[in-house]
Amino acid sequence: MLDYSPHFNQQTIHNDSSRFKVLVCGRRWGKTTFSVIMSLVAALTHNNGLVFFVAPTYRQAKMIAFKMFKRYIPAEFISKIKEMELIFQLKNGSEICIKGADNEETLKGVGLTFVVLDEFAQMKANVWYEIIRPMLTDTKGEALFIGTPKGKNALWELYIKGQRLEDGFKSWRFRTVDNPYIDPVEVANAKQELPERYFKQEYEASFEDYTGLVYPEFNNTHIIEPMYIPDIYPKEGVIDPAISGITGVLKAAIDENGTLIIYDEFYEPNKRVAEVAEAIKEDNVRWFIDPASQARLSQREGKLYSLYDEYQENGITAYPYENDVEAGINRVGEYFKTNKIKIFSTCESLIWELERYHWSEDRETRSGVLKPKPYKKSDHLCDCLRGLIMSRQSKADLSQPRTFSEQSPWFKAQELKRKREEYVH
Repeated sequence: MLDYSPHFNQQTIHNDSSRFKVLVCGRRWGKTTFSVIMSLVAALTHNNGLVFFVAPTYRQAKMIAFKMFKRYIPAEFISKIKEMELIFQLKNGSEICIKGADNEETLKGVGLTFVVLDEFAQMKANVWYEIIRPMLTDTKGEALFIGTPKGKNALWELYIKGQRLEDGFKSWRFRTVDNPYIDPVEVANAKQELPERYFKQEYEASFEDYTGLVYPEFNNTHIIEPMYIPDIYPKEGVIDPAISGITGVLKAAIDENGTLIIYDEFYEPNKRVAEVAEAIKEDNVRWFIDPASQARLSQREGKLYSLYDEYQENGITAYPYENDVEAGINRVGEYFKTNKIKIFSTCESLIWELERYHWSEDRETRSGVLKPKPYKKSDHLCDCLRGLIMSRQSKADLSQPRTFSEQSPWFKAQELKRKREEYVH
């Protein structure tokens, strides 16, 4: 017996006889479990059948899908498990093969009975049109497309085809709350915390257009006049380095509520590492840097050096920050929406970038996956802000005694503000 009890909406699709099913769901609807069961049922009802379960990457296939199949396939149905190849051989002669769409060569074969394209929105469209679809011709095999929207890409196109019932397609769209096992209060809390566009996409399975500003949540309420920052607040700095072009640096303190206070910036073109390091040095700052800085591109005395090495030589030991752009953008938007970012008014370059940071119309990544991405221009400090959010320390410990120093960010910001006012007048 299968350890599986479908909820009403899952059962509705199990009962449908359409050849090509397109299932668009919010998070935690149960789509991966559902697709694993669909694969298993197809393998068990077709003797000597061939079933593919295709995840966006081989890593995802191995870490998530393969483990779920091991959990759900009853031992009495299994003839052999090929761990290295991620293949389950069943006693009725069928095989279930777990694949990653990032290696197209492994997808080619013949006589495919059934296929799941999991998180299809994260795959190149040609995986379906040029590779998988021809493999279903001789067998009149079936397909299940499943995933959460990522803008209006190939998943959206197939969803529209399914709504029109064209060419054997049928489609459904379910929100997270359509899973009866999900607490609606949790979803309501997420709506209060997350950026609106992200919530609609991830929880309401809405095909959002990624146009306009990346951070529409940013507004004047996030800008504050320079204030006293207690020395006990943890401080972080992030560097977006450049050999030529603009080097961007942000410094932030974290208060007792976990709010990020951006109190200083550096935004200068064509500066050597030694000059930048001298300008940004400050006691008790934990540094992070763009991981791309570790690439060793310059040569000195017969050895290859990186920008990371040069900063270390100049007294700035920095950790590479987490550089998941999509996750970072969503986290920054969440911080803006929940008012957990404050920016000194003296950080004029950061404010200027945030007011202009927008989505690109060119959405194809190096791997060929179509997904929204920001326009790569005038984004140095926006990248720093993302690095800060993704690498932040814990909130301040107010049990420690407060100290006040003339080297504090408040004094420095006030002095900068005074100089600017003198220049204007």
